[in-house]
Amino acid sequence: MISVIATQAARFRTFGWVQDPSNLRSLCDVVAVFDEDSEKHRELVLSSIPRLVSEEDGRSRLMEALSTRPVRIRYPDLVGTAFTPRSASRCNGILQAAVRGQGRDFIGDWPADNFLRWAHAFGFVRYHYEDDSFEITPAGLELTKARQDGGALCERERELLTEAALAYPPAVRILDLLARDGAHLTKFEIGQKLGFVGENGFTSLPQPVLIRSLAGTESPKEKNKMKTDWDGSSDKYARMIASWLTKLGLVEQVPKQVTVTAGGRTYTETIGQAYLITARGITMRNRALGKSRHRCIAKNVCFEMLATKGADREYLRARRAFLLKFLSESHSGLTIRELVEKLAEKGLSENAETVRDDLAGLCGIGLAVSEKNGRYLLTDKIADFVIPLPASLQKSSLSGMKDQIRARLTALPHEYLSLIDLAYDSEQNRLFEMKIIELFTEECGFSGRHLGGSNKPDGVISAADLSYGIIVDTKAYSKGYGLPLSQADEMERYVRENLTRDSRINPNEWWLAFDGAVPRFAFLFVSGHFTGTYGQRIERIIRSTGVPGAALAISKLLLYADALKSGRISQQDFYRLVFPPQRESEGLRRCPKPRKL
Repeated sequence: MISVIATQAARFRTFGWVQDPSNLRSLCDVVAVFDEDSEKHRELVLSSIPRLVSEEDGRSRLMEALSTRPVRIRYPDLVGTAFTPRSASRCNGILQAAVRGQGRDFIGDWPADNFLRWAHAFGFVRYHYEDDSFEITPAGLELTKARQDGGALCERERELLTEAALAYPPAVRILDLLARDGAHLTKFEIGQKLGFVGENGFTSLPQPVLIRSLAGTESPKEKNKMKTDWDGSSDKYARMIASWLTKLGLVEQVPKQVTVTAGGRTYTETIGQAYLITARGITMRNRALGKSRHRCIAKNVCFEMLATKGADREYLRARRAFLLKFLSESHSGLTIRELVEKLAEKGLSENAETVRDDLAGLCGIGLAVSEKNGRYLLTDKIADFVIPLPASLQKSSLSGMKDQIRARLTALPHEYLSLIDLAYDSEQNRLFEMKIIELFTEECGFSGRHLGGSNKPDGVISAADLSYGIIVDTKAYSKGYGLPLSQADEMERYVRENLTRDSRINPNEWWLAFDGAVPRFAFLFVSGHFTGTYGQRIERIIRSTGVPGAALAISKLLLYADALKSGRISQQDFYRLVFPPQRESEGLRRCPKPRKL
């Protein structure tokens, strides 16, 4: 049953998704904290807390929390707080003391939080909204009672951990993706299909763009860093969940050679974080989905896993939780129109396309929602969970913009709606620039490459017929972009470097990413929206270099991209729409013919 409780809270914690921890024994130790009869609980009371936590950091408070019966501990006492710098951290949380860290006897607040999320996601602990506390569940108690002497997991612990993984929808989603025709998928290929696509909290690095970027990187160290550290949030979730499934014998990690062809060139790189399902994994996947005469396993869902980022994440969580509630209460299924009407009764006004995307997102997190004759049916069993209604539910302006554009897209995949979020998130500028290049190359038919790094523009693209090329610079700013003078000068320098093509001026020769046959060029800034005197600065670059230029808001670019993909406009139409016609002749300056990469 999905129940609703009213709260006065404006924000809730983030549960349901985990990026960092992978040690199954440590997970068992974290669960055992809540079992007063466990060896781990006794160890904390008699040794770890007295030894690791000073009185000034709350030793007495933590000891009192561990003495409650039944054990029920508040989040701050479990996780503790951060220290700056982290190298000076002291132990001030129960879970910090429960897990040994690297090079010290405890972990920090962030890994402690992630272990707690993991235990909650697997259904081993229960969260209470009324006092921000946790207690053990029957499944968690069974896990702690199964432990035997020694450090290795016993067979019963492995069975219980596997059952918990099969009740965790994102794990089932990954098993299902890998089970399709014996798929061999990288973390990026999994991440692209994991979660609610089209929003900041579920982003995936575009693999084709990454492969082309790797091909242009000579340093083996830098290449390895790009392969392991460059990823979106869904890619991180995919990597972590796949590592759990690997340790449980359901998946195996096997490097994959990926080949991309673009602009008549072929690029090949090996991605180490790639996965195959095992025979046992196929059996367990069928069991989780209720196939082959297996009873479907009830899935652990929580309100918080339905959105992770954004100013209006509580609104998104509530909307999706209500959709899940409506579907769970219907035996014959519901149409999109009926779902829209039911949301309206809850004060949530949405269009049909938004609801349709949410239903796809429920499938993306691993829940079985099917459609037949226009009616949507939840075929999964859902374990009981609570919808904690916040004091107010408000949709952000960004979500409103996305909904308006979503309704106008006819051909472009809705995953690119995430570009609206990314355009206003400066912490994800690399992902923003790579997704922009992906939009041009994978959806709009341009040739191109992501560049990035020092003394390079973010990327370059060329029309399919090589009639023109564009230097692309993306700018992610929370309050819009005003094109400061220093960055205008930087773009002017890129334009001039492309005109002269002198390695003595810039040894990295980024302009070689253009095909030598391209006769004319332009420059383009892409951001959420533009402010101040940006137009004057663009005009100055145009007058100074004789090369056309423009600034394009992300909302307009998405609509242009949809028109390009659908064939309503051509690449030549795009050029005429974006760049000033009066500068056409000035942009025909031919550059020296470069050698190909």
